[in-house]
Amino acid sequence: MEQSDITKLLIPQSDWASPELFLYENEDKLRLDLASAIQFSGINSVGGVVLGFRLVQYAVQLTAGNGPLQRDGISIYTSFPGRGTQDAFEYTCRALRDKRYCCDTTLHHPGAQSGQRGQFLFTMRVNEQSMVMTPADGMPQHSYFEADRSAQDSLEAALRWRDEKINFANTLLSLPPEKCLRVL
Repeated sequence: MEQSDITKLLIPQSDWASPELFLYENEDKLRLDLASAIQFSGINSVGGVVLGFRLVQYAVQLTAGNGPLQRDGISIYTSFPGRGTQDAFEYTCRALRDKRYCCDTTLHHPGAQSGQRGQFLFTMRVNEQSMVMTPADGMPQHSYFEADRSAQDSLEAALRWRDEKINFANTLLSLPPEKCLRVL
């Protein structure tokens, strides 16, 4: 299946909740959007891309509201090593390039859901404010982790894993940041 065919498996963009994020780079106001974040990363880690975008959106919403925020004022410390979230953090705030991103899979919090590698645990530091976030209860679903564990077993299992990532992305796309995430 080609890239464009797979993106057709996502819910229509007209149904995406909160598809934009505004940050500043010096005096320039940047309009960042989910479609461009997905294009930047590709579809293979689409669930993580949307999760990472939602994390930045929610951190900005909680700390700056509608006020201007410099993209280099955001740092991420996480236990989750997923490529999609890394791509979203790079697209939105250049956190990897500027060394404001750190992943340590040994970090643990009792309120965060465990993934295959590390936890879905994100400390977002926006200017001088920090918050620890994780996906809302039940996200991603248990079937997501089962599909990840068996993805290497067969082509059918790999397709199930792809479908789970798309389902996770569709859930996150349909909800505003405050419904996708919780602060620990």
